[in-house]
Amino acid sequence: MPNMESVARFFSVVPDAMILVDSLGNIVLANENTYELFRYKMGDLGGEPVANLLPERYRASHGKHLEGYFHAPSVRGMGKGMELSAVRRDGSEFHVEISLSPFRSGEDLFALAAIRDISERKRLEDARRESQRQKEIAEERAQAAQALADRNEALRAIFEASPIGIITAAQDGTITQWNRAAERIYGISSEEAMGTSIWELNRAMETENDSAAVIHAEVSRGQELRDFQIRQRRKDRKTVEISLNSAPFHDPLGGNTGFVFLVDDISERKTIEQQLRQSQKMEAVGQLTGGIAHDFNNLLSIVICNLELLQERLPAHSEDRELADLALDAGLHGADLVKQLLAFSRKQNLDPQKIKLNELVLNMTNLLARSLGEQIEIVLEMASGVWPAVADPVQLQTALVNLATNARDAMAEGGKLVIQTGNAALDEAYAQQFADLTPGDYVMVAVTDTGTGMSAETIERAFDPFFTTKPAGEGTGLGLSMVFGFVKQSGGHVRIYSEEGHGTTVRLYLPRATHEPSKPTPIRALEHKHEASRARILIVEDNMDLAKSAHRVLSEAGYDVTVTTNAGTALEMLRSPTAFDVLFTDIILTHGTNGIELAQEAAKLKPGIKILFSSGFSEAALRASGKAAVAGHFIAKPYRKGDLVSRIGSVIEGRR
Repeated sequence: MPNMESVARFFSVVPDAMILVDSLGNIVLANENTYELFRYKMGDLGGEPVANLLPERYRASHGKHLEGYFHAPSVRGMGKGMELSAVRRDGSEFHVEISLSPFRSGEDLFALAAIRDISERKRLEDARRESQRQKEIAEERAQAAQALADRNEALRAIFEASPIGIITAAQDGTITQWNRAAERIYGISSEEAMGTSIWELNRAMETENDSAAVIHAEVSRGQELRDFQIRQRRKDRKTVEISLNSAPFHDPLGGNTGFVFLVDDISERKTIEQQLRQSQKMEAVGQLTGGIAHDFNNLLSIVICNLELLQERLPAHSEDRELADLALDAGLHGADLVKQLLAFSRKQNLDPQKIKLNELVLNMTNLLARSLGEQIEIVLEMASGVWPAVADPVQLQTALVNLATNARDAMAEGGKLVIQTGNAALDEAYAQQFADLTPGDYVMVAVTDTGTGMSAETIERAFDPFFTTKPAGEGTGLGLSMVFGFVKQSGGHVRIYSEEGHGTTVRLYLPRATHEPSKPTPIRALEHKHEASRARILIVEDNMDLAKSAHRVLSEAGYDVTVTTNAGTALEMLRSPTAFDVLFTDIILTHGTNGIELAQEAAKLKPGIKILFSSGFSEAALRASGKAAVAGHFIAKPYRKGDLVSRIGSVIEGRR
């Protein structure tokens, strides 16, 4: 081959391994450095495929690269990305860097390749990269450690600043963390709590039977607690309402390693809820009484005024006069009852009195009959010799009305309501079954219906505030909770007995009074005297019977009285030349203009006219509805004959 000797001489002086490869990929010439580098015996590489110097995995694709090079040969120097893996005769691989150059000998084209072992350089580069990687890892770890420390510090700050008590414990219950909120809630310092058993601590703080055992059992089984509400004792023995949440800690394999407890002091919330219940109770009673008060007071005004007129026409000490007196006393008692009910809707404290239960129930019978309707038969089973009880009579009446209303709702097709009274001695064995029940003598009143009854689940929740089985919007769920709260606050006891399809009995046990109650003195009318001038009075009252009664009373008192039942006619009269000294008007009128608006127009039409307002609603209720009797005198219904005459006289004379 021409020039091959010169190529061989060149190969012998260069420091790198050199090979000459023909277009078929076979080694034509290799220098001594090549044999040393690849650990072949001298002469063994001649005629061998150059692909044998490559690892097996690259040999299949090498042919295409070789063909491509000979198709477009070019010089490719060292360090131009020509780094490859090579394989020695013993199969060991090492990193090499090659340069390529085309070489012609006559018509033949060859590839001249210089091969350099860069294993050491690679090792150093890898070492530098590993060193850099380790440095970066160390920096990342340092940053992560700092971030973790910062996060732990933030979590510690949150842990200590949380308004909710946070307690952690090991699997055996040993307390491991106890934050400041827990210290505040329980009055126990972190130093005192740490290392003690959460189970023992719960038992020491419990006020409710088995609450600590329930917590221990549920949490130990890996169960989560959600808003588990209990009452516990602080270190100073004060009671605190608690909402408890808990969850287990798990290791990577899912094993339980401990617990976290979140403790929220809900005492204030409970107080607010109680106030809300009280407020809604007042509102419910207010709506009940306010809705009937106006019409009921109109009726009572008619009854009372006419009975007083009748009294004056009957001889004293006659049998007819005695009947009129009894009827008037009943009317006045009804007026007092309405006032009590209206006052109750604004009260918040009980007014316990010694009461005769049988008399109270008897006096409520007609009211209950009207409230329940004709489909409900009321049966009274009152024992003789019933002890006097201590309770707020208005609250007790309200409780019985609530029970009767619930009974009515359970008897949609009608039925029987039985009210029983009697004495009951609750002994120690019975009292031990219930919290806050003191053994002793009680007076019992029971309300039984023949309605649909309740399931065991419903009975369990029956006294819960806002719990109702009625459709949405058809009940506040406060009725039975009001009864329960009243009886408990009165020092009594309440039980429900019921079975689905067989009706319900609710028994109220009220404390026995130690002395007999005194019988209230009947309220008698006061005598009012006023010398009537011939003052002219315009009465505007939409209840014609009451208008007639007021007309008769004032006419007999010597006044010139004109009556109308609506504001429109009254305005026409006021526009006429007829002079009127007093406008006596109901505030709530059924057609258009109300009494307030009428009085304002009257003041324009008849300057100097005196105004006397009247209503079956209380002044407080009128103020709340925006119908306060401004710039005028006021007389509440039901009014008595003497009161009306005296009030008219005061209005005319300009006295309040």
